[in-house]
Amino acid sequence: PCGQFNILNENLYPIIKDLYEEYIEMFRLDKGDRYFHMGGDEVKLSCWKEDETFQKMLKEKHPDLSATEDETYYKLWGDFQNKVLSLYENDLGMNNSKIVLWNSHLTQIDNLDKISKDKYTIQFWGNLFEEHFLEELGNILDSGFEVIMSNYDDLYLDCGFGPWVGGAANNWCSPYKSWKTIYEADVRKFVTNTYPGSNHADKIIGGETAIWTEQTSSSDMLQRVFPRTWAYAERLWTNPDSDVAENEEGSWEEAQVRLAHFASLMNKRGISSNTFKPQFCLQNTGACVLPRTPSSAQQPIATLLLLLSVLLGLL
Repeated sequence: PCGQFNILNENLYPIIKDLYEEYIEMFRLDKGDRYFHMGGDEVKLSCWKEDETFQKMLKEKHPDLSATEDETYYKLWGDFQNKVLSLYENDLGMNNSKIVLWNSHLTQIDNLDKISKDKYTIQFWGNLFEEHFLEELGNILDSGFEVIMSNYDDLYLDCGFGPWVGGAANNWCSPYKSWKTIYEADVRKFVTNTYPGSNHADKIIGGETAIWTEQTSSSDMLQRVFPRTWAYAERLWTNPDSDVAENEEGSWEEAQVRLAHFASLMNKRGISSNTFKPQFCLQNTGACVLPRTPSSAQQPIATLLLLLSVLLGLL
């Protein structure tokens, strides 16, 4: 069933105001808190096009607009977005806000003029290895918007499992994103290399891993979020050089030692996570480290060391 708002129904806006007031109270926001996420993804124009009540209101309120043109609905969507922005800022007094929206059809080049770069920050979920998403990200950055990265090719934590709908072997955003993949997600370097000659990297103000609850619940939430989010936190806070040699500061091998001990500490404090490596390896730093590209002579020794570490970890 369609779950979209009828944005032409004026009775909607007092409800949204009540929701925002509840959020402000629940999360203890005050006028000094800047960022507030309003969502904005997965809006389906067909929900408005096919709804009889919406179409009747459209004809009554906007007889000059075409009911068949997509541009009509993007205009109304933009009007709605700015109306709820005014409600949040003016009616509720949160006028120091920067509203976060997911990238969507509203943030594509033909519609970006409907929202202000001074009022909105875009959270980008697209795949950085797909050309149309790269073009969209470039247009957003060219237009001066600040961006929070949550690109699903690196930062979606519910990928790599069986699908909950449909008949595919894996869910839509597979494969699984390992902590190493996430640790090496140096998006500022990627943006600098992808859009040379620009200052786009300066517009990347942060990032966020994302976990969705279609296939996640309280029983496995922490194990899916950690240690991968800890790894990304270090990437964002310290942004180590991602091109360093094996075991040097900034390498994933060097980070693994610290992150494994941090995970052990957090586990003792009741915050569980996926296991990094066998207990023997944790207790004997360096004993289980295999070279990135072992020589043919090293391969048998490396395999024996790995088997030994697993066996000792089971004892």
